[in-house]
Amino acid sequence: MPQVALDGIRVLELSDGIAAPYCAKMFSDYGADVVRIDAPDSPPTSALDANNAEQVALYLHLNANKRSVALDLESERGRGLLRDLALQCDAIVESMSPGVAEGLGIGYEALSSDRPDIVMTSVTPFGQTGPYSDWGYTELTIFAMTGAMNREGLPNRYPLKYGGEIAQYFAGTTAAAATMAALAGAAFSGVGDWIDISIMEVMAGHPHQVGRRGPFAYSGETDNRTDPRTSSAGGREPYAVGTFKCKDGYVSFLPLGSRMWPNISQMIGQTELQQDPRFATPEDRTENRHELEEIFQSWLDAHTRMEVFEAAQKAGLPGGPVLHSHETVDNEHFRSRNYFQDIVHPVYGHLWHTGLPVMLRDVPRTASSPAPHIGLNSRDVLMEIVGLPESDIIELEDSGVIRNG
Repeated sequence: MPQVALDGIRVLELSDGIAAPYCAKMFSDYGADVVRIDAPDSPPTSALDANNAEQVALYLHLNANKRSVALDLESERGRGLLRDLALQCDAIVESMSPGVAEGLGIGYEALSSDRPDIVMTSVTPFGQTGPYSDWGYTELTIFAMTGAMNREGLPNRYPLKYGGEIAQYFAGTTAAAATMAALAGAAFSGVGDWIDISIMEVMAGHPHQVGRRGPFAYSGETDNRTDPRTSSAGGREPYAVGTFKCKDGYVSFLPLGSRMWPNISQMIGQTELQQDPRFATPEDRTENRHELEEIFQSWLDAHTRMEVFEAAQKAGLPGGPVLHSHETVDNEHFRSRNYFQDIVHPVYGHLWHTGLPVMLRDVPRTASSPAPHIGLNSRDVLMEIVGLPESDIIELEDSGVIRNG
């Protein structure tokens, strides 16, 4: 359920992909009125699943709590309406290629001359300037070009990308934070800003990236691929680093070096191993890792994921169960905090959506609305925000400039 912290803020969204829609989603989830511009000839949301189930699932996820206006931006009338709508918004979030917004009449300079406090956030693969600014991308492109991929994977195999769209979601989160900061500044100064978000640069500055790049930054040492368990353990305690099978599934650990050896022995209930000469030092434990792994694994085989998790917590050891999707949604802790939300869609029925990433104290929640059919809100938005009479709406529908519902 969204909170109403941003009630009264209006955001215009012209975007595709994930990063910019996710930026706008964070505003809609906190109560802002987010109006998304779609093309009138876009297929109905209910038809997308026949072509691409992943596409419709992503659309439903990214566009909950938003409104959709289907507007023909190739027509002069459509572009005029877009500008009229933009000037009634506090922020614009867009992911078009550099220069396209200017061509539509909603570039930052053009809008800010009439509304100085407006904020525009442009989320593009490589930014508004530079030799790559007009190039396309995929998540794989970004991951490879920022150095993140070079270190991932086995040393005798090809480099690997993380699963999912980490770069795009992180860029969307960054864009939302920057947009909110600019809106706060505009509220005090009356002057907005144009925020240039490069997905490539955001990923290159990801905290995990910066930390892993430390050896090169300070000593010129390259970050080559190594055995993942040895690498994650910093060359120490590799027997307890990574993912392991237990009685009813898998658990994952990252003990963070030799100082965690007492915690590990405590977790498995064999503190006497601390006096065993085979395991006296980090070097001894690494040399005799296979014997230690057998002891460790035999304990895991006798315990469930939650039993292992509870034992790890008591021992102060970083580790937890690997949950399936249905187990995550039904997890007792998530349930107690009402994190996952059941949103009823008119076509797809009950859908589980992730909740708010940040909870604000004493801020009321409102009922969530499902992602709109494309053009569902065209009539309402143009009458309510732009002030068009119903006769003009009918004319625009008949001429194909807008699509309603």
